[in-house]
Amino acid sequence: MAKKKPARPARPQKSAEPTTAQLRQEYYARRAAEQALEELGLRLDERPAPKGDANWWSEAQAGLDRLEIMHAVWRFTGLTGYAPEPEDFDPDQGWPTPSEVEAVFGSWDKMLDESGIDEAIFGVVVEKALAAHEKLGAREKELEQQARKLEDEGRKIPELKRREEVARAKRDEADTARQEAEAARDAIGRERDALAARIADLQAEADGLRAAAAASADARAGGAELELLEEMERALADQAATQQARDELHDRMERLRAEREQDRRTIAELTQLLARVDAEVGTAAVDAEPETPPATVLEAVERAAAEAKHLRFAPKAFETAADSPFRRPGLVLRTLRNLDELAGRYATGDMGKSLGQAAAEHGITQWKPDIAETTRKRYEDDYSFALEGSSRKLWVGPHIGLGSGSGAQFIARVYLHVSDGSDPEVPRGIVVAVVGRHLPDTTT
Repeated sequence: MAKKKPARPARPQKSAEPTTAQLRQEYYARRAAEQALEELGLRLDERPAPKGDANWWSEAQAGLDRLEIMHAVWRFTGLTGYAPEPEDFDPDQGWPTPSEVEAVFGSWDKMLDESGIDEAIFGVVVEKALAAHEKLGAREKELEQQARKLEDEGRKIPELKRREEVARAKRDEADTARQEAEAARDAIGRERDALAARIADLQAEADGLRAAAAASADARAGGAELELLEEMERALADQAATQQARDELHDRMERLRAEREQDRRTIAELTQLLARVDAEVGTAAVDAEPETPPATVLEAVERAAAEAKHLRFAPKAFETAADSPFRRPGLVLRTLRNLDELAGRYATGDMGKSLGQAAAEHGITQWKPDIAETTRKRYEDDYSFALEGSSRKLWVGPHIGLGSGSGAQFIARVYLHVSDGSDPEVPRGIVVAVVGRHLPDTTT
């Protein structure tokens, strides 16, 4: 802490010499007082002059000097936060001189001891304030590091999504190739079995011809046997070629199976990483321990419902969440938390903008304002729900899209009911009605 020298007020100046008029006025006032006393029988010149006590006066002056120096010490400490040293008392700044302190107390240290300034709470307060400031600085750096970490992970999300899409495409390609290879393998197997049966028939026929050739010396029978043997050799060669093709297909299937397993592990790792990022990004984490991402969509909805201050949840929201296979429950939790903030704004009154515009300010980008009336009528049971403790039917309208791709594992929806407060049974606010699978519509 920098030392600051307080400015001492200027000493009062001696009054100027009295004027002649002032002296004359004082003389007449004194004469009037003397005449009044003489009328009472009192004469001041007949009374003895009073005597003072020199010892008493000196002790009082010494006490006043001590009090003045004590006051200066405590005032200096209160202004600067530390006890003064001899060089701190500058008479030009209105402070007593070190020589005056020594003349009154005997020494500077003795003056500090008698003042009790070393036991004052100023030092303790300053030390605690500095320690608290240091802790706050360390905490601020820690929060900045966490914020930078979250920003870095947020910047990785597009690349992670791209890698997930690439891995998913490779997996689909591998599945297609595997299915084609299995179909080719089955066809070759059937062909091999047919050739084996044909070879067995030819061998049996060859054995019969050999027996006939041995019993007959007919030249034509010998030629037929030779032709049969050549045909059998060709069949055996075809079988060997078929077996080689089958082995090659088997090796290819094993490679495709290994690649598919690797793609499956990659997708699982990317899904876990996205779930952790979805749970952390946008929630300016102030806790030292990171939040554990939810494992299922139902867990995400239950956690959001427990934390919600403005958002309401229908029983159907939990039922549909339990049936959802969506792989990014962390994204569901983050969206519901942002939606709770939006519900708080909506409940206060007119926001001066549409719900979709306000939702974008809370990080909700895939906002759909309503459901087509024909869809709502065609699939009445899917788009209606009831609040807990009420049998009254309510309809969903606005909804939010989550994820990308195709299939319930990669995309999800959050369907809402928005009440403007005109219905006395449903106060103004936002109700989460359905969380999970895309509800049927005219395109499905």
